[in-house]
Formats: sequence, C-alpha cells, structure tokens
Amino acid sequence: MTEKLRVALVGCGNIGEALCQAVKEGAIPAEIAALTDPEVERAERLRTVFAPNAAIGSIDAAAAETDLLVECAEGGAVPSVLDAAARHGRDCLIMSVGGLAADNDALDKARNAGVNVRVPSGAICGLDGLRAAMEGGVTRVRLTTRKPPAGLRGAPHIEATGFDLDGLTEAATVFEGTAREAIKAFPKNVNVAAALSLAGVGLDGTEVRVVADPTSDVNSHEIEVEGAFGRLRTVTENKPSPANPKTSYLASLSACAELRAAAEAFIRCQAGA
Repeated sequence: MTEKLRVALVGCGNIGEALCQAVKEGAIPAEIAALTDPEVERAERLRTVFAPNAAIGSIDAAAAETDLLVECAEGGAVPSVLDAAARHGRDCLIMSVGGLAADNDALDKARNAGVNVRVPSGAICGLDGLRAAMEGGVTRVRLTTRKPPAGLRGAPHIEATGFDLDGLTEAATVFEGTAREAIKAFPKNVNVAAALSLAGVGLDGTEVRVVADPTSDVNSHEIEVEGAFGRLRTVTENKPSPANPKTSYLASLSACAELRAAAEAFIRCQAGA
C-alpha cells in the first residue's frame, strides 16, 4: 500500500485547523503526524478533534519524524522552520510569506540544502502573470489592500500612530510605502505584499497602500503591474475567514490546495519508486 505524506503543522490556529479538517474529510491524501505551537493547548485541541495520532513537540522534533513541514503560524516562526527543514532534509510549505521575504539568509540556506520551499498563491490571483511579465522587464508593481477596520486592529503601524479605526465613517488610507515597510507595519495583514515581491521586483521596489474601509465587508487586493508587456490589473475580493477577520478565507483555501498538490506528488513518487 502506498504511504501517505506525513505532515507537521507549525502553528495550530485558523489555517492549521482548516488543513486538519481537509485531511480528516479525505480532501487531502495526507496524515497530520505532528503538531507544534507555542500555546500547547491549541495543539492539544487539534489533536483531540482531528489527529489523534499526532505527536506534539518542538519544530525540530516534528521535522525529524515527518515528510513535510507546513508553517501556518506567523512570520517570526519562518526562520526556525527553514532551519529545521535544512537540518533534516525536509521540504516545507510557508504560509507566512512576509517572514520568508524578510530573511533571505534562511531561505538561501534551505534551498542550498536541497529543500523545496513551497509558497502558496495566498489571498490573490495574478502571480503567474507577474512572473511572466518579469521576463520582459517590469517597471512598476503596486498593491492596494483594502480591509474592514476590524481586520487591521492591533497592527504595529496602527498602534504606533494611534490611528482611530473605530471613528471611521468612510474609507481612509492608513499606510503607503514599500513592501518591506508594509511587512513590518502589518505583519499579519500583508503576506500578499511579500508574495508579490518574491515574484516580481523585490521588497523595496513594490509599492503598497493599505486602506481601512468601514463600508466594506471583504478583504480586497488590487494589483497593478506595468512593464514591457503592457499593463496588468487584477482585483481579488476575499471574504474574511469565519474564524479570523485578519485572514482572508482564500488564504486558507490556497493552503489546502498547495498541501493537496504536495500530497498527491508524494503518492505518485511512492508508486513509481
């Protein structure tokens, strides 16, 4: 019988739960074999509900016993995941793309160790078009992210500036800058900016604008690209995740799609071995 991909989840929040649910329902042909989270009770809850055979422990222990590390925690966990992946020769899927973009040394080390670092499409469409456009040369990449105020509450930039999200009666721009600056200002809100930067002109060349809109009930991302090919514009309107308004539902779905692709590739490899 062909073995299933053994998966370690680093982070047991909204996206981790969505992956566990998809695996339990059979939508993803994999096994959740390890769980790790700074809040151990969250890992214990997922094990109780979805994965009774999963081990709970450190990132390093999870990497030693599984085939694929899935980071679905936050940007600060990414270097540790990449380091463990490189040390144990495990591939990984990184959801917190902001953490990936912010630590090129850890990314290079993992790739040099032969690690396949998977990056999902996340909450947007259009990355394939941007990558194609780069072949001919791109002169501008701009992202406008628009969210209900609740989705931006608690972000470092909002806290530092004292911006009154509760007092908004119409849309207001709360940030304009580079993707590098945006990742620091909104680490839980603009993984899209990091994904665009990795696919395109880099962190310092990608322009980002963040808008708080009290009249909106969706998280929207407008991408504008200009270059030798012409002009590209995409708009993705995401419903917030039911469990976390800071996360777009499409981000969870993209994690499921990427993990399914990895699991199916693993099965094909096992069958052909």
